[in-house]
Amino acid sequence: MLLLAVLSAVVLYFGRPFLVPLALAAVLAMLLTPVAQRLERWGLGRVASGLLCILLLLLFIGAVVGIIGAQAASISEQLPQIQQKLQQLLEQVQQWIQQQFGVAPQQQIRFIEKQVSKAGQSANRYLTASLRRLSGLLSGLVLVVLYLFFFLWGRSKFREFFLRLAPEGRRGEMGQMLDQMRRVAGQYLSGRFVSIIFLTVFYAIGFSIAGLKNALLLAFIGALPTLVPYVGAFVGAFFPLMMALVSGSATQVLPTAAIIAAAQVIDNNIIEPLVMGSRLNLSPIFTIVGVVAGELLWGIPGMILFEPLLAIIRIICSHVTELHPYAFLLEGEVAEPKWLDKFKRLFHRAVD
Repeated sequence: MLLLAVLSAVVLYFGRPFLVPLALAAVLAMLLTPVAQRLERWGLGRVASGLLCILLLLLFIGAVVGIIGAQAASISEQLPQIQQKLQQLLEQVQQWIQQQFGVAPQQQIRFIEKQVSKAGQSANRYLTASLRRLSGLLSGLVLVVLYLFFFLWGRSKFREFFLRLAPEGRRGEMGQMLDQMRRVAGQYLSGRFVSIIFLTVFYAIGFSIAGLKNALLLAFIGALPTLVPYVGAFVGAFFPLMMALVSGSATQVLPTAAIIAAAQVIDNNIIEPLVMGSRLNLSPIFTIVGVVAGELLWGIPGMILFEPLLAIIRIICSHVTELHPYAFLLEGEVAEPKWLDKFKRLFHRAVD
């Protein structure tokens, strides 16, 4: 098992240019399979339903990019005000450093200039690497679309292939396992999207009440990093708080922080349990381990994908007798409160 774990990590790391688009397409296919099935029941063919699902996905991404671009354009009008505010903050910080450590502002500026010159050299290398990554991202996006189409088109054949791998008497159990895997992956992504939409709306309303400018853009930037479990909430909170400090006033920082904290409490304790349910059933410690391992092996895509992949591994282990101890190890330990379970049943009845 230790040798298998080491070899798997090596394959995942060196095979990430091939495996990341494939894994992302597989998870998206599990999410879009119910949509494709509904379109086929309405009379569309397998090819047409797959193409329409991909078109809907691309339109959604295009709409998000358009909203961000429109909101970002309005920030350029506030650049002089933001620069003036930054200058005032910089002067206050320089005065505080001089009072506390006795370092004159001129010495501080010389030190910063040296650091900026060093950072400039690193920035050139980083920019070159970023351009290479951007070209790789575009080619990866094309691969994801192609893989996604063929997964949707040939999903019956893939299912039959896995059923034939099982012994004759266990094909029913294999079918149940495949259904659980599809529901877990699809429900995870759909739950994340619903969570982002909720946070965006909540942030936008709260930031508008607090008086922040470009509330919709700040709301989306604050909500989007929550695709990454645990870590994303802290990353997403940084930019709205900085903009409240820079473009607004110091009195807006505390209300902004309160809005972010209230939204996270509601999302973590009500929205995500209602939408995702307990299907992932992963231990919190292994969720964090999965996020860290995903970042080390696959970067940001790994931080997003490793949680549903761990849930799929847990399902596989629960259906293989020899691997039951590993399924037990990966399972969550904390039971949901009874009131939440009742509320979830009412919610799912209303949705059905």
